[in-house]
Amino acid sequence: MRLALGVLVAIAAAAFTAAGEAQAQDLAAPRIIKVRYTPEDRAAGRYQFVPFDVPEGTTRVTFAYAYDRAAGTNVVDLGVFEPGPLDLGSRAFRGWSGGERTTVTITGESATPGYWPGPLPAGRWHVALGLYKVADAGVDVAVTVETETSGAAPRGPIPLPSRPREPLRRGARWYSGGLHVHTVHSDGTLTVAEISSRAREAGLDFIAITDHNNTAHQTERVPDDGLLRIVGEEITTPGGHASAWGIGGARDFIDFRVMPGDPRIDDLVKATASRGGVFSINHPGATCSGCGWEHVVPEGVAAIEITNGSHAEMAKAIEMWDGLLKQGRRITGVGSSDWHRGPRPVDMASVRVWASELSTSAILEGIRRGRVVVMSDGRTPPPLLVARAGRRRAGAGETLVVGKEKKLRLDVTLPVALVGGRVDLIADGETVASRPGTTRMRFDRPARDRYLRIHVFAADGSPRALTNPVYVDR
Repeated sequence: MRLALGVLVAIAAAAFTAAGEAQAQDLAAPRIIKVRYTPEDRAAGRYQFVPFDVPEGTTRVTFAYAYDRAAGTNVVDLGVFEPGPLDLGSRAFRGWSGGERTTVTITGESATPGYWPGPLPAGRWHVALGLYKVADAGVDVAVTVETETSGAAPRGPIPLPSRPREPLRRGARWYSGGLHVHTVHSDGTLTVAEISSRAREAGLDFIAITDHNNTAHQTERVPDDGLLRIVGEEITTPGGHASAWGIGGARDFIDFRVMPGDPRIDDLVKATASRGGVFSINHPGATCSGCGWEHVVPEGVAAIEITNGSHAEMAKAIEMWDGLLKQGRRITGVGSSDWHRGPRPVDMASVRVWASELSTSAILEGIRRGRVVVMSDGRTPPPLLVARAGRRRAGAGETLVVGKEKKLRLDVTLPVALVGGRVDLIADGETVASRPGTTRMRFDRPARDRYLRIHVFAADGSPRALTNPVYVDR
């Protein structure tokens, strides 16, 4: 554990033992811990840990922080660890709120959004400070801690609310969903129930809730409303963001404290897979600090977000995706709204996933297999792409074996809502044909391409739909 060059300059109450009622009463008084960090500290350790002690019998822990934001040149994130190791993947992690909260309270029964309620073990806790930005002049941070010992101390974890039994619907079809939405448990403005209501109104069958660096949204009780809610997390590393879909359970999370160039990014992918989840790179072309993807792309990455409603970033994301496809990596392209707040619609963009049923496992399997079409809204039916070689055929995400055939044919069927714009045929990352969109279309290609997909545009040139590739094998 390291406080870097940050120095404790004031402690209102010293570390303690839990011996004696008078001592416990003294510990209820606020303790103020002041630390200072410089750009050099940030370079040496992006995440810093400020220790504080919690006595036996504690029923409430409250901590807060304050610092001069210096017109945005200082940005410090907030989280907490209970007693235990601070290593990557530690089960001592208790929650994270980034820059959204200045005060956090945890009790046995409730907690500030982004944090887990439950027992408050005695011992050395740590406020985690993420040094997102530190001005040249440095930043002083004041951490205030209060503990309370009145009432009965919690003895066991709070059970999670029951979830609807899956599958919610049976039958193979295209299911409409949003794969990247935020709630009040990170930097979103709506509760789980509220964002679910918006998703249903937009025509979505499922959403993946992907709050930054925590899965505490699972503590919210939501009535069974027919919407599949997939437990997820946006893993917000300093070298890029990613979604982990299909994780979950009390206090589960995928750690995020991996710097660019750190080979442990592979550990995060493996940790997601070990829980049966899917790891997907988010907005790789984003320009905000730490948002674009700077890590390698480990084996096991199943998907990449090629649009989150920002057309400006879409070209760069597709370029990265095509680069991976050309290497033989069969990574699924997905789209999302990355919803935090209005006025952007929660379904712009969304996906259609061909799945055998509406369940977490079936939707994730559809994504792994590339049976996905990215759409600009939640209700429009997807275009259908079928590639044929002789009597063999394949759709998006599938493999067409051409054998001795020298040509292949692609049949495209557009729903009425997509007719009248433009359809581009993409072969091995290059646009090889472009035509006005009609209900039924046919493209002929020599059987030497490695993968093919279509992009559908509206009359004004805005993207409306994008299929995943049909892969070609000989």
